[in-house]
Amino acid sequence: MPVRSANSRAGAVAVLLALIACNDAANGAKTEASSAERVAAALDVCGEDAGAFAQNVCGNRALAQLDNQVREALVAESASVSDAGAQLLVQNQNRWREAARVSCRIVDPDAAPTPEQQRCLENEFRARARDAQNTVQEIGGYTFQRMELVDAAPISAEIAANMGGADIDPIERDIRFPRIDGPQTPEIRRFNDLVAQQPQYALADAVNENVDYRIGFAGPELISVRFDSRYDGPTLANVAKTIRVITVLMTDGRPLTEADVFRADSGWRDFISARALAEIQRQLPDYPPPPRRDVYETATKPHLWLITERNLVLIFPPQSMTGWTYADPAEGVEVAIPWTELRAYLNPAAPAPIRPPV
Repeated sequence: MPVRSANSRAGAVAVLLALIACNDAANGAKTEASSAERVAAALDVCGEDAGAFAQNVCGNRALAQLDNQVREALVAESASVSDAGAQLLVQNQNRWREAARVSCRIVDPDAAPTPEQQRCLENEFRARARDAQNTVQEIGGYTFQRMELVDAAPISAEIAANMGGADIDPIERDIRFPRIDGPQTPEIRRFNDLVAQQPQYALADAVNENVDYRIGFAGPELISVRFDSRYDGPTLANVAKTIRVITVLMTDGRPLTEADVFRADSGWRDFISARALAEIQRQLPDYPPPPRRDVYETATKPHLWLITERNLVLIFPPQSMTGWTYADPAEGVEVAIPWTELRAYLNPAAPAPIRPPV
C-alpha cells in the first residue's frame, strides 16, 4: 500500500482552505455578485477566461449543450446561497470539468476528443447535469452547500511499468462534504471545520478516493452526518470501505459523546448490543451469527451512530465483524432503534431529537 504523504496533498488542501476562508470572510452576504446573471456568465464555457479545454467544449455542439444543462442547474441552485457560495459553485464546476477531461484520457486540453473520448465526456457531462441539481439542500433551517474536491491524474509511467505496462484508467478523486452557507456564526464555523474532509492519498499514490455523505438530522441542537468512503486502485490489493458519522452539538460546537445520549450505568450498552445482534441475524439469515463481542464493541461507538428524527441508527461497516470480508456484506449493516424503545436509557438532558418527552 502506498505511503500517505501530507506534502503531496498540500495543493488540494490549500485550495480547500482558501475556499473556506473566502466563505468566512464574506460572512454569508448575498449581493449582485451572486445574481443568476453573474453566476451564469461565470459558468459560461465560452467566456474569455474559461480555459483551453472549456473553449474546446464550447466549440463542440454536443458537449456545449450538455455543459449548458449543468450551468442551468447550478444557476438555479445559486439562488439559495451567498456570494461566496456562488463563487464555490463556479470553482467546483471548473475543477470538475478539468477532472472530466483527464478521466476521459484527453492529455492535451487543446486537442479535439476522439470518438471514444467524446462518448466518455458526454456520459460524464450527463451525470454531472443530474448531480448538479442536488448541490444545495435546505434542511432544518440550514442551507447546506456541497463542497467538492474533484481531481484526476494519469497513472505514472513507473506504476504502469510495475503493473506490466497494463492500460490503467486515470486515478480519480471525488471527495464531498456539507458546508453551511450564510452567516458564519462561531457555531456554524465550528461545524464546518469538524465535517470538512481532506484527501488521504496523493494522486501519485494511484488510489481512487470517493467520499460521499448523507445528513441524518439537522436542527438547532445537533446535526448528524454519515460519511461513506471508498478506496481502490492498482496499488491496493482490495477495495477498502469505511463509514464514519460526525454528529455535532451546535450549542457547544463539539462532537456528540455517549454521555450526551445515555444515562450512565443504565445498562444501555447491553440493551443496544442485544437489539443489534438480533436485528443483524434477521437481516443476514445466510451468514453465521457475528460474535457478541464484535457487536458490542461496534454498537457502542458514537462515531457509528447516525442520529435521525425517530431513530438511533447503529452502523456496522464492512469488516467490522469477525468473518466479514471487505465485500461481505458489501455495504455493511444498519440497525435502527426507535427513541421510544430507548426511553428508559436516555439522558433527560440530551439534545433534540434524542431527548425524551417530558
